[in-house]
This record gives sequence, C-alpha cells and structure tokens, in this order.
Amino acid sequence: MPLIVFAVAVLIVVIGLAAYRELDIEAYPNPCPPMVEVITQPDGWSAEETERYVTIPMEIGLFGMPGLESVRSQSLFGLSDVKCYFSWDMAYKDARQEVINRIQFVALPGGMQAGLSPWNAIGELFRYRVVGKGYTLKDLKTAEDWILERQFKQVRGVIDVTSYGGQTKQYHVEVDPYRLRGHAVTLSSVIGSIQNANQNVGGQRLFMGEQSYDVRGIGLLGSRNPPVRDIENVVVAEQKGTPVRIKDVADVDIGFAPRLGIVGYDNEADVVQGIVLMRYGGETPTTLEGIHSRVDYIRRNHILPPGMDIQPYYDRGALVKVTTHTVIENLIVGMVLVTTILLIFLGHTRAALITALNIPMALLLAFCGLVATHTSANLISLGAVDFGIVVDSTVIMMENIFHHLGPHGKGSMVERIEQSAREVATPMTFSTLIIGVAFLPLFTMTGVSGVIFAPMARTYAFAIGGAICLALTLTPVLASKIIPAKDEEKESLAMRALGSIYNPMFEYVVKHAKIAAPFALIPIVAIVVLFPALGREFMPKLEEGNFWIRATLPMSISLDQTAKYVGDVRAILRGCSREPGAPCDDAHRKHPEVLSVISQVGRPDDGTDVSGFYNIELFAPLKPFDEWRHGLTKEQLTEDLSKELSEAFPGVVFNFSQMISDNVEEAVSGVKGENSVKVFGNDLESNESSRPRSVARPSRRSTRGKSTLI
Repeated sequence: MPLIVFAVAVLIVVIGLAAYRELDIEAYPNPCPPMVEVITQPDGWSAEETERYVTIPMEIGLFGMPGLESVRSQSLFGLSDVKCYFSWDMAYKDARQEVINRIQFVALPGGMQAGLSPWNAIGELFRYRVVGKGYTLKDLKTAEDWILERQFKQVRGVIDVTSYGGQTKQYHVEVDPYRLRGHAVTLSSVIGSIQNANQNVGGQRLFMGEQSYDVRGIGLLGSRNPPVRDIENVVVAEQKGTPVRIKDVADVDIGFAPRLGIVGYDNEADVVQGIVLMRYGGETPTTLEGIHSRVDYIRRNHILPPGMDIQPYYDRGALVKVTTHTVIENLIVGMVLVTTILLIFLGHTRAALITALNIPMALLLAFCGLVATHTSANLISLGAVDFGIVVDSTVIMMENIFHHLGPHGKGSMVERIEQSAREVATPMTFSTLIIGVAFLPLFTMTGVSGVIFAPMARTYAFAIGGAICLALTLTPVLASKIIPAKDEEKESLAMRALGSIYNPMFEYVVKHAKIAAPFALIPIVAIVVLFPALGREFMPKLEEGNFWIRATLPMSISLDQTAKYVGDVRAILRGCSREPGAPCDDAHRKHPEVLSVISQVGRPDDGTDVSGFYNIELFAPLKPFDEWRHGLTKEQLTEDLSKELSEAFPGVVFNFSQMISDNVEEAVSGVKGENSVKVFGNDLESNESSRPRSVARPSRRSTRGKSTLI
C-alpha cells in the first residue's frame, strides 16, 4: 500500500507540472457579457446622415434577437458603431451568429457593407511598429497590410490584426475638367474605362498536337508595366480613329487615402502600428506563444523586405509573467511561513516538512482540476489562496499522530498511525465540507461577480479537496517512514510562552463572564460602524505597469493640428527639455520612469476604435518600480504629469488609467471612461446647453479617487 501511495504522489507531481504548463493564466478576467459590435463605414457621410440612414436602420434590424439585453450605438463622420449586449447565459458564438443572420436583412443605402468588429475587452495581446531605414510611410503601411497582417492571422487564437497609422497607398487619377471637355469625354467614361481595363479574362483551352494550352488574357493594371504607366495608357474613347487615353485628360500619380488617424512614438511624429487581437475566449499563453513563433518565422525567413523589421513595444506576456511570478512567490512564501510556524509550535523538523509538503501537492492537484474543467487562472484566483486553510487538515492529522507516539502509545508505528487516521478522518472531512459550504455562494454567482470569483472558488475547492485526500493518504505514509515511534509530543518553547499568557486570561474570563461578554461585542460594533466607510471598486485593481492617458480636444479640430499638439504631450510625459536640440535620454529626462510614449490620434482604418480627430490616446509603459527614484510612487507621478499637462494645455482634461482597465471599462459601459452622463431629448441644442450643468452637478459631491470629469 505505501508503494501505491508513493507512486500516486509521483504521478500527481508529473501530471500537475504538465497541467501547470497547459494552464490558461490570464492577467485579468473578462467581466464584459457577450458583446457583438457591428461597424459600417459610409465614406464621406456626416454624423447626422450616418445616424439617420445607417445606424437607426441597423438598430431596428437587430432588435428582438434572443438573449439581447441592450443596444448602444454611436454615429460619427464616416462611421456607424452598434454594440449588442447579450445576457450572460448566451454563448458568444451563438450571439455572434444571431447578429450575422440579422445584418444580412438590413437594407443599407448605396451598397454599404456592415461587418463585425473583432475587438473585445481583453483581446489586445501584442502591439508593434514596423520600422525600416529608407522606407516611406506608404512602404511600411503596405508591408503591414499585405504581409504582416496575413502572417499573424495564421496564428491559432488570433482573430484579426488592426493597422493604425501610416499612409495607405493609392493611385490617383486627377482629371482636368478643361482637357476632359476638350476631348468631349465624360467623367463616368473615365471611371468605367479604368474599371473595365483592370481585369483578367479566361479563354478556355487550345489543343496543339498532344499538348493542351490554357488561354488567358492578362489585363490587370501593373501586370507587365508599372501601374502608373498602364493607367495612363488606358483608352477612354476614340475620335476619328485616334484613341483618347487617360493621360490625355488626367494626371496619374501615386498618393495615399484620406487619413483617419496618426500614431507617434517618442520623438517620431508618424509611425505604422499593428495590434494583434485574440479571439473572444481564447487562451492567452497559447496565443502569445504562437505570436512569438510567427515573429521568429518572419525574421528567420526574411518575409519582410530587406532592412524592414518588427519592433514590439507591448506584450501581454510580460504581465502574465508577473502574475505567474506572484503565484510562485506566494507559494514559496506560504510554504516557508507555514513551515516556520509548524517548527515553532510543533518543535519537530520532520513533521513540519511533511506538513508543508502538502501545500505544493495540493496546488498541483488544483492545477489538474482547473485544466480538466477548462477554467482559466488569474492573479485573483491563485493569489487569494489561503495556505493556512489548505494545510489545516494535514496539521490536524499530524497533531493526532504525535498524540499516539511516545512511550504511552500502543502497537507498532503503523498501527498507531492507522488509529490516529481513523480518529480524525470523519471530523476532518466534515470540517472540510463546512469550509466548502462557505464557498457555495461563490459558485452560484452570475454575471460580472461570477466571472471574477468563480475561478477562485474552483481553485479553493480543488486545493482543499486535494489537501484532505493527501492528509488521509500521503501524510500517514510519510510519517510512518520518517518519524520514529519513540518521538512524543512535547510543548515547544513558543507554546509554553503563549500558554503563560493565555491560561491566566482564560481563567479570569471564565470566572468573570458578565464582565468579559460586553468586550466580545466591540468587534461587532466596530464592523457595523466602519463598513460604510470602506471603499468600493467595480473591479479589483491590477497594477499593469503602464499609463493609458486620454485627452479630448474640441470636436472641430483637424487631424494635422491634433498631431502637432500630441508631439508636445509626448515630450512632457517623457520629461524632455523644451529647448530645441536638447538631448532626451534618461540622464536628461525629468521623468526617466517612463520608458516610452506612444500616441494615437483619431481611429484606425477599419473603424474598430470609435473616435475622431479630437481624441488623443497615449500609452506609456513604465520601468519596474524597483528602478524608480527613491520615494516616488505611481500616484505621485500621476499627479506631477497631470499638473504639467494641465498647465501646458489649459482647458483640456487628461484622464489617467491603464491599458486593460481602460478597455474593460469601455466595453462594459459603452463609453470611454468609468462614469458617464447621457442627456436625452428631442432638441439637440437644448441637450448641448444642459451638458455643462449635468457635468458640474456630480462634481459637487465627493468623488474620492476620481481626479477628472470629462
């Protein structure tokens, strides 16, 4: 029997370590219910026309879907965004399919095509920029759109890649109205001629002897000559036997599409950025491993043009490593702490080590349970495990084994341990069940609270269940092999010291019960009085090691003007000198704790970030806290940066948050921020006039923890 127990223990270690490698460790749970976002981009339409002819018909067409809780929408210039929030009992794939089925029957004007956004609250795993000396923004953007995006989409778990910034290459045909009139050609003829000329056609087969040849006409522009030359030579019309070509009525040039956003990096005002998105419900470690492998594949096989490379600046894996490191640190500290306490109070080194061994063994069993039930782990679920509760059953078993050791014990060592185990098995099992019952409310939680606390409840259940099994099997076997039968229970020095204090107090309380009883009510009264003063958070705060800063400028500002302002904002956040030509390295920066600053103005070309030129978002990764200046905290750095920005840009509100936290809050609330006030009414001017009053009203109340109101 001992050999079987040892074999099972070794098997638990092997399988547990394998389960740990397969465990889906999330830095942050996704508290957002199933949400499907529909995006339509009516080119050149104002917000009012977009709302009237695109957004409202889309909302009406999506109403009435099974499980639909609410619909939120936004209409901007050239963009319609409709978010459909479903109930928690609705599977995401079912909600997505319902939306796909509905949007096919929504009649949109002008042949517009609506699509589903790939974005989700915790989907942004990997951000990078495309760099290459001697390449233009159009070259970098072309490589991003046609090479990198297609490469990363092949990674398992990746749903899409969002390109941001740069210039999308286009061939511009600038028609001269005077030349057009002189040749008696219409604009529609020019457009139709170019469309008809840009295609290949098939011509069946040609049989020659024993061979068969495929016949095809190659007519795509740029197939044999430079595209500009082919476009210029397209025939528009014929006049008296002389062809009228595009170059006769227009000038052809290489340009770029109207820009919707600009990305800046430190002192570089314009760069090309890529954001790799994980699918809803995907596993972060597996997806990140695939992304890293794909980056190595791209570099190793020289997929990009010579001299061009990927430069990552955000990797969720770093945060996952911090989470994993915290869990391992908690495990080691917990083991050391429990072992030390057991050494102090048991006074027996071997017994303390046997008891402490059950901590990692119980966690390995918990990892097996989490993987088997496809439950993701995070810092909340693993970091909140109380090792005292986990090891409690083993301590009880070890205490009772010691009770039967020594000269007063009867029988052999094995018989004594068997008797000890039989005595405590039933009460120990019931005590564990009582602890498990205390966690039942966590298992019944739904919605946001269920997403946050269900993994923790399952982790506790697997760990405690595994601990009692180990206490009833492995602990007695190890005790029979390691602890001599002659050892007996003795009070340690620490127990004698505590007893000298506790015993007189206990005797006094027993003799004067009427005096002692009121003192027992003091903690209860204190809890009732102090509980309302406790702070409340919608989500537990996770330190991500970065800043996500948002600023809102006037709605009418242009893209170029916002880009000029955002360069100064990046310089302030980095702590660079305002003097021209001054160096901006760590030795000369005012805020060396900020590693770099990446700015986003406007929105990406696919419209997945619903904003306009007025919106500035900045990502500032920070150095590890142990490398900061002595005495400086993140709260103090936030106050300093906020003050400097407010002085440089009076009237502009800068909101400080973190990347994942900001995405989660936006997904849950539907707006860019934690709190929002919406004004409804039939008159737009009245709504605009009442907006300042609605913002000022909550600011008179206590807003502890909130420094900005937008």
